[in-house]
Parts: sequence; C-alpha cells; structure tokens
Amino acid sequence: MNQREKQLQFHKNLATGLLVLMFVIYISMVFLQKKYPEMSFIGYVKAFSEAAMVGALADWFAVTALFQKPMGLPIPHTNLIEERKADIGNNLGGFVVENFLKPKQIRSHIENIKVSKYMVEWLSKETTPEKIENIIKGMSLNVRGSQMLVEFLDKGKHQELFNQLFQKIEVYISENQNVVRREIDNQFPPLIPSFIREAISEKVVDGLQEFVMKITRDEAHSVRREMTAQLYDFSEKLNSSEWENKITKLLQDNVNKQISEFKTNEEFQKKLDVWFQKTAYRFALRNKTKIGDFISDTVKNWEGKELSQKLEMEVGKDLQFIRINGTLVGGMVGLVIYALTQLL
Repeated sequence: MNQREKQLQFHKNLATGLLVLMFVIYISMVFLQKKYPEMSFIGYVKAFSEAAMVGALADWFAVTALFQKPMGLPIPHTNLIEERKADIGNNLGGFVVENFLKPKQIRSHIENIKVSKYMVEWLSKETTPEKIENIIKGMSLNVRGSQMLVEFLDKGKHQELFNQLFQKIEVYISENQNVVRREIDNQFPPLIPSFIREAISEKVVDGLQEFVMKITRDEAHSVRREMTAQLYDFSEKLNSSEWENKITKLLQDNVNKQISEFKTNEEFQKKLDVWFQKTAYRFALRNKTKIGDFISDTVKNWEGKELSQKLEMEVGKDLQFIRINGTLVGGMVGLVIYALTQLL
C-alpha cells in the first residue's frame, strides 16, 4: 500500500469512526433519557447525534455510490463511475476541447512559449557538450557508413555511379578535345616539330577516348575492379577507431560552431520561436478534435473498476471530508431544529 492509499484509508476510517461515535452517543442518550428524563440537555445531545448519524449515512451512501454499489446492493444509479465510464470519457474529452483548446486560449499560451530560450539554456549547461558527444559516438556513424557502403557494393549499385562518372569524362574529352590536345602539346619540348606534337596529341586523345569508352561499356573492366576493391578497402578502414575519432571530431566541431552561432543569433532565435508557435498553433487547431477523441477513447478503454479506483485515489480523500462535514453539519442542523421545537 503506497502513501496515497494509506492516506485515503486513514480518512475513510476517520469518517466511519465519526459515524460509529455518533451511533454510540445516540444509543447512550436513548438509555440516559429514559433513566434521567428530567435532564433536558440529554435531548439536545440525542438530537445532535441522531441528525449527525443521518447526515453521515446519507453522505456515506452518496460517496460510496460514485465508486461502487453500497453494501453490494443493486440500487439504481449507483456505482456511477464504472457504469457510466463511456459518458465520462465523452464528457471529459468534450470538456477539454471546449474549455482548453479554443483558438484564443491556445494562442495566448503558445505565444508565451519561447523554445529558443529553453534551447539556449540547455545548450549552455556544462554537461551538454559531453551529452552531445556521447550522442554522436552512440550513433556509430563510421560503422553504419561502412555497413551501408558494403551493402551498396554487394548489390552492384556502384556500377551505375561508375557509368555516370565515365560517361561524363567521355563527354568532357569529346567536347574539349582542343583543350586536351593543347595541354598535351604543352608537355613536349619546343624543339619537337609542331606537326609531330599534333600527331602525338591526336593519338593520345583518341586513345584516351577509346580507353574511357571501354571502361564505360565494360563493367568487368580492370579499372572498375580496382576502384571497387579500393571502396571495399575503404569500408574496412571506416570501422577503425581512427575513423571513428575523425568523424566524431568533425561532427563535434561543426555542432559546437552551430551552437555558438545559435546562442548569439537573436534574429534566428526569433524566427525559430515564430515558426514553432505557428506550427504548434496550427497543429493544435487541426487536431483538437483528435485530442478530445484520444482522451475519450483512453477513458473508455480503461476497465470500469480501474477507472473507478483511479478517480477514487485522486479525489477520495476530499470526499471523505464531505462525509465528515456531513456528519457535523447534519448534527448542527438537527440540534437547531430540536432547539426551535423546544421553544414552540
């Protein structure tokens, strides 16, 4: 039994104990009145205890009827929470939508939310850099990158990239033959006659075009195989702690730079706040009916007994004070009525 359950049980016992006390006093006064009829104050005490007992019983019935059937009797309109949980769910969902999700109310609350302020506060904490570093390390980007690269290569998807790469090289050579020839020509000593240089340059360009074309057309070409092997080798290196540290440092430095800029860029912070407020406002308006339905469905899906127990745990302590007050107020009313009767 937790603390709340203990408190509820204590107040239940207190209210019930007060009822029992009134019963004992009433019985005692009945006998005393018969034995000492001349003692008028006994009548007042008897009237108080009698009315208090009635008030206590009435409020006990009212409070108990909310959560269960009093004494297990099948009395109509009792065990209300369990019997009417569907209505309670609908009413609660509708109540929240109608009273808490109106446009004006939503706007007034959302406009006070400064998400940038919370972000700056969190980012300024001493423990935040370490947390961010742990997040980056926990992502294991080097391992994930290695796995993705191996999967990419195993499925042969890299061949399409090779095709595009060598096709572009082929097109470039074709469209820029004069530039390529000139660059090759510049590599020869001036003493070599120009017609020889031009002939050699043309042969080199033609040979280069043919070589690139072969690589483009043949997926089993030795150049492609060598490039594929280099990529597999790189995927293995990615798994090393060296690359993990490199990637972590690169990302950490970039994140730290972005954080520093964010904390000092008030204009961007305002834009972020406005964006968040507009997004949250639109989301709340679009989904307020869904929020109401969610509350209703949640309550409906609870077991009737579970719902009854939850609500009793929340308000049961206060309801026991109603029983106590009912006992005392009932007694006072009975006392007043008895006193007025004696005066007539």
